[in-house]
Amino acid sequence: MHKIVHLDLKGAPLKLPFLEQVLKYIKKCGATGILIEWEDSFPYRGEIVDIGSNADASGDGMYSIEEVRYIFQCAKENELEVIQLVQTIGHMEFVLKHPVYRKLQEKPRTPAVLCPSQQNSQGLVRAMVQQVLNVQPDAKYFHIGADEVWHTAFCIQCQYRAVSSKFGKLCLYLEHIRDLALFIKQQRPDLTVLLWDDMMRSTPAEVLQYYKLGELVQPVVWDYNVKPHFHISPQLWENYRMLFPSVWVGSAFKGANGSCKVYPNENRYMSNQEAWIDEVNNNRHKVDFVGVILTGWSRYDHFATLCELLVVSMGCLRECLRLWNKYLDTNYTTQVNEPTTVTEADVTPGHELVQHMQCFEMFRERSEKLIQSDILATWMNPWQVEHGYTCPAQLEIIANESVMLIRQLTALREIFVRQLAAITGVRSTKEWLGTFIAPLLNKLTDIQDVAITRYNLDASVRPI
Repeated sequence: MHKIVHLDLKGAPLKLPFLEQVLKYIKKCGATGILIEWEDSFPYRGEIVDIGSNADASGDGMYSIEEVRYIFQCAKENELEVIQLVQTIGHMEFVLKHPVYRKLQEKPRTPAVLCPSQQNSQGLVRAMVQQVLNVQPDAKYFHIGADEVWHTAFCIQCQYRAVSSKFGKLCLYLEHIRDLALFIKQQRPDLTVLLWDDMMRSTPAEVLQYYKLGELVQPVVWDYNVKPHFHISPQLWENYRMLFPSVWVGSAFKGANGSCKVYPNENRYMSNQEAWIDEVNNNRHKVDFVGVILTGWSRYDHFATLCELLVVSMGCLRECLRLWNKYLDTNYTTQVNEPTTVTEADVTPGHELVQHMQCFEMFRERSEKLIQSDILATWMNPWQVEHGYTCPAQLEIIANESVMLIRQLTALREIFVRQLAAITGVRSTKEWLGTFIAPLLNKLTDIQDVAITRYNLDASVRPI
């Protein structure tokens, strides 16, 4: 089985020197390939130039076409299979947010889903796919996304097609996928087309068979739950066994435990790998499992804030890969399974930032504790401040704690500015700091200003 690591570049895309380190590291950890989800970091050209990096749509200044080719070369040097992913119906916010493409939204003011009935929809996704494939003439696999298509049959044309089809709304998604897969196969007959499977799970097997999807695509069955809550229906495997010669599975090593986490819960993600290993082991006699894709989401969608950064999740990824190595590779080397040197075993790319991120988590917890504390609610609540009825002894405690926290967070902010700048782009650096550090500093500064002002005054005689 392939062990593919997902690089989600729609959030905090990696600068090339750091990306090189990541590719070398995950190869040492046992990965066999990478799944690159470009979104607006790909250098689209021509009529679709505005949605990609040539127009700096992401604000991070990555990547040029030369840099894309360099990434492929680095992967090849590390013997990593490269699979590119372009979303083609769901999660299309990065395209459909642009004024020129808003008319292609399935639901007005909701840029998540492409309307499959609009005349230009197929042309748009084909242009995207064609440009991405042109950069990789030796590609063996290509991923068309196609997950979480939340809005179906909102537009009049889609409603008409749904009523006219014997399969109802199902025809909208399935015809779009079929036509796109046929187009890709015409360009590259030997290319294997992958897609996330969630939109097909509840579709009757005979309907999938009618559209001949088994001849056109390979599904990636994903589930990010921990073992106690993990469940794949046995009927799903029975259906897929009859329809698809080969199947992939999708686990997670980050970005699946909350939409705005700073640090990954390693035990939670390892539990998900263990659940999948059990599932594969129990069904391998009837299903041909081609590989596992360990997903590492950067955002829940294009407009969502950042999840755990890849740099702080490398240790978790390493441990997740070790579980798969142990199960799949009976002859994997000691270096992969039980590294003998500290450098190869524990020092992940960007480990200095990881250490500072751990410090941030500690000071963030202390900051939130102060902001929500009883001492603040009891001796410096809004009514007391408004009426000047405070005790300087209590406010001195509050002032000292807030001053200390502000100093620590300010020092960390300066460190993060330097370290993040070496890993990702300007926009992502500013976004992370503005999302996680700036709000804390603002709240603490407000507390500090009031506390210092009031503790320098005598205890109030009575409320003003």
